[in-house]
Amino acid sequence: MSTLPDTFQAQVPAEHPPGRLDIAAMEFLNSGVSRSRLGTWIRDGRLTVNGVVEAGPSAQVEPGDVLELRPPRQLVIEPGSPLEPQLLYEDKFLAVIDKPAGLVMHGTSFGDTQATVASWLTQRYGNGLPICQGAERPGIVHRLDRDTSGLCVVALEKATFEDLMQQFADRTIAKEYQALVYGVPRFESDWIEKRLMADARRHNLVKVTRSFDRGSRDASTYYQVMERFDGFAMLRLRPRTGRKHQIRAHLRSLDHPIIGDPAYRARNYGLGMLPAGYPAVERTLLHARALRFEHPSTGEQLTFRSDLPPDMADLLAFLQDRASLPDSP
Repeated sequence: MSTLPDTFQAQVPAEHPPGRLDIAAMEFLNSGVSRSRLGTWIRDGRLTVNGVVEAGPSAQVEPGDVLELRPPRQLVIEPGSPLEPQLLYEDKFLAVIDKPAGLVMHGTSFGDTQATVASWLTQRYGNGLPICQGAERPGIVHRLDRDTSGLCVVALEKATFEDLMQQFADRTIAKEYQALVYGVPRFESDWIEKRLMADARRHNLVKVTRSFDRGSRDASTYYQVMERFDGFAMLRLRPRTGRKHQIRAHLRSLDHPIIGDPAYRARNYGLGMLPAGYPAVERTLLHARALRFEHPSTGEQLTFRSDLPPDMADLLAFLQDRASLPDSP
């Protein structure tokens, strides 16, 4: 199951000794969610003991007590919502979607009720989606960061999931991104071949490393300059590997961070460097532009493309207009 039932109910066995509410809930309710998430729900008044709301996770329960948990409802992405993915292709095996910026791919653990691509897939296709990467990731094959817009493929059944995962592992799936960056690269095109590892000083981020120690991984990104401006550039990017935050960390390592990226910044770059009157920038301006892979069932080569979203298109047009203006006297 990839969604939670409306209620969980259980009785503490007569032979069980008195103990903490959160531990008893973990042991007997079989909700599948983490102890920390249960603790949050207990504090929110979602778990009762014999019909009475308890104040916190450390409350004591006795043998014979009846526990009832009512999880919060999954947030629904309504049709027409700015967070609704655009469906570009679907059959009984897979679907290809265009993800809007601001929508996360999946929750942090089972029981996370935020709106995600995974929850939208469950809304659309039900609870039979493959959960090979965890119950919180139904249908999810690969990830885009929350603020990254663009194309991703999802699996609607297990054999398709396994085939697509193998294609990613074999590096036969072609992905192309576009990014607006600070600065202008020295070369028209080049490969960025820099290993990555978790950044111990910055939670959930990665850093470039020369280490081959355990935890470091090879990473390879090809870039090509599409347009040059005064202090900025539009790049085409083709990652050969698919490491976490790979493009963002690689571009930051060249001192060409992506405009709007709050985490992978370089030197003194910031939105204040943009010319006066620039369109609003509210996220990392990275877009998954194209995707090509072999259909796991038919063997057909499928290619999909996604237009630049309005925020990137508006800033690109603004920079293009600035570049065409005559020099001031």
